[in-house]
Amino acid sequence: MSGNDLPNSLEFLIRHGYWVLFLSILAEQGALPLPSVPFLLLCGALARAGKLNLFVAILCGLCACLIADNLWFQLGRARGIRILRFICRVSL
Repeated sequence: MSGNDLPNSLEFLIRHGYWVLFLSILAEQGALPLPSVPFLLLCGALARAGKLNLFVAILCGLCACLIADNLWFQLGRARGIRILRFICRVSL
């Protein structure tokens, strides 16, 4: 990684940080093996620096969690044991 990559990545995260946070949390809650903790930490640091709004970042994370959890609930309600088997297979 060259010295120019970090400022470009930082500018991208400042510009699209809410979407990156939303999609990373949605993907992680949707059973994709994508860790959202680094994005949470980066968005928290950017909010502390005044580059992102903390309330909007929390709202984006909350919305992503609620959407994914409601989707899993509805899938479990409709398909039950098939979904449970899928989650067990994915988690192993």
